[in-house]
Formats: sequence, C-alpha cells, structure tokens
Amino acid sequence: MPHPSFDFPGVGIAFVEGGGGVQRIRCAVVPAIAVAASALGAVAATLKLRDGSHPAPDVILSSAAGVLFLAAGVFADRRAPANRSGLLMVLVGLALFAEDLQLARSSVVFTAGLVLAHASAPLIAHLVLAFPDGRVTGRPAKALVAAVYVTAFVVSGLGTPFVDWAGRYPGKPENLLLIADLRAVSDVVVQAFDLSSLLISVAVLVVLVVRVTTGAPSSRQAALPVLVVALAGAASTAVASGLGSAHPGYPVAVTCGRIVFCLWPLAFLAGVLRFSPRAARITDLLVALREPCTAAKLRDLLARALHDPSLRLGEWDPKTRRFHDEEGELVTPAPGERTVILSGHDGHPVAAIMRRDTTWDDPRVIRAAGRIAGLIAGNRQLGARVRAQAAESRRSRVRLVELADIERQRVERDLHDGAQQHLVTVAIGLRLAQQQLDGRVEPELAAVLDSSARGLETAIAELRELARGIHPAILTQEGLGPAVAALVDRTPMRITSAAAGLPRFPGPVEATAYFVVAEAVTNALRHACATTVHIGLSAGDGRLVVTVSDDGVGYDAPADGTGLRGLSERVSALDGELTVRSETGTGTAVRAEIPVAEVAQPW
Repeated sequence: MPHPSFDFPGVGIAFVEGGGGVQRIRCAVVPAIAVAASALGAVAATLKLRDGSHPAPDVILSSAAGVLFLAAGVFADRRAPANRSGLLMVLVGLALFAEDLQLARSSVVFTAGLVLAHASAPLIAHLVLAFPDGRVTGRPAKALVAAVYVTAFVVSGLGTPFVDWAGRYPGKPENLLLIADLRAVSDVVVQAFDLSSLLISVAVLVVLVVRVTTGAPSSRQAALPVLVVALAGAASTAVASGLGSAHPGYPVAVTCGRIVFCLWPLAFLAGVLRFSPRAARITDLLVALREPCTAAKLRDLLARALHDPSLRLGEWDPKTRRFHDEEGELVTPAPGERTVILSGHDGHPVAAIMRRDTTWDDPRVIRAAGRIAGLIAGNRQLGARVRAQAAESRRSRVRLVELADIERQRVERDLHDGAQQHLVTVAIGLRLAQQQLDGRVEPELAAVLDSSARGLETAIAELRELARGIHPAILTQEGLGPAVAALVDRTPMRITSAAAGLPRFPGPVEATAYFVVAEAVTNALRHACATTVHIGLSAGDGRLVVTVSDDGVGYDAPADGTGLRGLSERVSALDGELTVRSETGTGTAVRAEIPVAEVAQPW
C-alpha cells in the first residue's frame, strides 16, 4: 500500500482556527441567536404555565434543558470557533423553545408551532452524527442526517393538514394548514413517524457506539460522555414506555428522562472541550516554525498533537536515502505501524511519521500536523544546509586569511633572506672600503662614503621593521604573547600589557590579533599624541579578546582609514567583531573579539 504523502507548495497552511470573515460573523451570530432564543424561552415557559397541562417540574426541566443548550453552545463556539458543534447546540436550544409555540392562542403562532413540533430531534441527531468537530463525514452519516430532517419535517408534516385541532380539542386555535379532518390519515402518519423515529434513533445510537469503540483516540474520548448520556436517555425512555402512563412510577421515569435530557448539552460541551485542545496542539507546531526546533522536540510536538506517545519520527537523509531518528539511528516501519511521508517544497521527502495505532485521527488534523511538521523538518534541513554553507564560507574566509598570512611570511622571508642580506653585504663592503681608504682619500670623499654607509644602515633598519610589520617571525615561532612583547619593547612610548599565560591559537587568529594590536599602537603613536597605551589579551568561552586603549586626543568620528577598515574585514572573516570607541579628549579604545576554534597548550 503506498504511503500517503502531504505536499505543500509554498507556505500554504489553511488550518487557522478562528480566522477569517466567516468565523468573525459566526462569532457574532451565535450569541445573537442565543439571546433571541432566551427571549423565546421565556415566552415558551409562560405558555406552558398558562396552559395548565404541564406541571411545574416539567416546565422547569424543559426550560433548563433549553437554557443549558444555549449556554453550552455559546461557550463551545467561543472556545472552538472552527467547531460547528456550538452552533448546532444553540440551534437545538432555539428549537426546543420553538416547539412550545403550539401552546399559543394565536392561530398563526399555533400553526408555526405545529410545523416546528419536532424541530429539536433532527438537530440533536445531526449534532451526534457531526460530533466532535461539527462536520458530518461519509455518505452513510450524511444520508442518515438527511433522513432525520425528512422524518421530522416532511413525514411529520404530512399529517398536519389532516388534523382539525380546534374541532377535536375545544379551546385550541385554528390550524391554518388544515385541508380536511381525516383521523385515519393522521393516525397512519403518526405511526409512520414513530416507526421512522425509532429506526433512526437506533441507527444514530449504533453510529455513536461504533465511533466510541473503534474510532480514533481523540474521537473516542470526546464522544464517550455523549454515549453515556445517550444510553441513559434510551434506558429511561424504555422504562417509561414499558411502564405505561397509567403506572404509578411513570411520572418518576419521565422526570428522570427529562433530567437525563438536561445532561445532553453538558456532555456535548465536555466532548467539544476535550476535542478542541487538539487545535491548540496544532498551534504549538505553528509556533515551532518561528524558532529552531530539534528533531526530539518536533517528535514530542507531533506526539502531543496526534495524541500518540508511541509515535516515531524519522528525518530524511539524502546521502543514505533513508529515514533516521534524532540519534542518527535508522528508522523503519515496525510490523503494525503505518507511515506518513512528509514532502518538502521540492517534492522530495523530508521526514516520516510512524504510528502503531491502526486507527488514524481526523484526516484534517493529520493533514494540518503533517504540513506543519513537513515545514519544520524542511526548515531544519534547509537550516542544516545553510549552516553547512556558512561553515564552508567561514572555512573559505579563514583559508584566504591563512593564504594571505603565508604570503606575508614568504615576503618577510624573501626580504630577510634576499634584499636585506644583499643590503647588509653592501653595507659591510662600504665599511671595509671606508676602513681601507681611511686617511688616503680627500675628506669630502670620506664624508660621502660615511654618509652612504649610514644611509644604507638606516635602510636596512627600515627594511627589517617593514619585514616585521608584514609578518614578524617571532609570531610564527613563539606565538602571540612574545610577538606583542617584542612590539612593546621596540615601540618608543610607555606601554602596559596584560597577556600572562596566553595559550597558542590557530595561525590566522594569532596573526589577526597581532595586527589589531600593531595598528592600534601605531595610530596611538603617530596620530593620537598619546603618552600611555594599554594592551589587553585574554581568552575564554571560546573567544580571544584583544583590547588596546590610549590616553591620546581621540576623535569624534570613527576612523575610516585603510588600516582599521582592513582589520575589520580581516576580523569579520574569522566571524569576529572589531569595535572602535573614541571621543575628543578621552582617548581611543579598540576591541576585537575573535572566535577560537581550537586552543593549543600555553607557551
């Protein structure tokens, strides 16, 4: 059997409870119907009391039943606007009061009461068959609902034109639908109505029993209170019918039946409240879309939404083309399990839901949960790909920094071993020539030789400084701490440094930190007129923190020089952050935070 698959082009989630213009209109209509029905209930109670044929307990219980249906319906509709059960309960309350219009003295109202004499019965049957979400599903159930309405209004209505109520019962208003008073016809219609009602009642009760015994867990839990009340009502009706109206216990049985009938709205309300939290659990899945969600959390949310603790979730691995759980173990359907494959935007599978229950929940709930879970799983896969790409991008940036540092080291070596050595050789030659010609050349020529030798020595010193600035050898050989200490020693100003016990870091990290210090010290020396500079180096929580502050003149706007801008880009390439704070007269503070992927032993 192919597994059902739920595809979702774009973000097309339509399961939003309580939304939309239709829902808002119904949220206003249901209370309005309840208010109108309450007024009608007051009229119905007055008619019963005035008629005198109904005892006070009967009036109280019938009025209580109608009011309870109205209150329960309004409350249920408020708690679960997408569930039509609340609306149906309010309509039942309205129908119960409308049935009593046949006690009116007005012919028009009396005739309307005759037409609506059995209006509550089909609505109650409809409510049972549509329970717990207020929607009738399946052809048999829909056919049964249609049969209920036909019986209540068509079959029952066939006898209305053939009963002369005013003639048979003195004091009754005129039947405006009367054609002829044919007792034989009306008796046949009554018998047909009673038989049809009995058969339909049994069929509805059977459907309810089947739903409770074989339905999905959520439906069973919601419909159980309704089944209990239905069985109690059927038992009280059977007892009353068996006793007969002449039996002394008949009034007690009838009263018990009316009390049980008052429990119907409470049972329906309990079922709706037990069923509607499923929408809240679907909402939990929607909320999970807004934040990162682990596979374990997604499984727990799905298990809660589908009310199945045994549910298993497997995420699709494109490499192995198999489903795996949060621990990486292969997930395959066990005997007796059913599977739902969740597909992503591109149509490829992203996850699989596996359940041991042979009865699945409401397909709409499964579909909604599946779509949302598919989005979450798809987002997880997309997030994993994005993180992998980001990590690859970071590795590429680090590699570029490493290549730049390697090139710096090569240039430094070339300058040291090549140009610098040649210049040193030339300088030595000049000094030897100067010594050999000492006293044998004119003073002017001797002065030129001496000036050239000093100039060459100055050029060698500058070349050495340039080589150290490109990439000091001590940084590679001994690490960041000694390199900064050497920088402090050769800088002609007062510098304090705090870098005790600093470990070795990856080459790009050490080089970047060193150049931040060197650039900040150079700026303080050349531009800030500073007398003191403090250098701080510390490592912790996977980050290297570099701070350089001076007591110079400062500046109002951040510097936009090539040095700091280049350093900022270099720090960013390592996923770090460089900040510069400065104000006129308060000095400048440079701070760099660089993530450290790995740390070696202290030097």
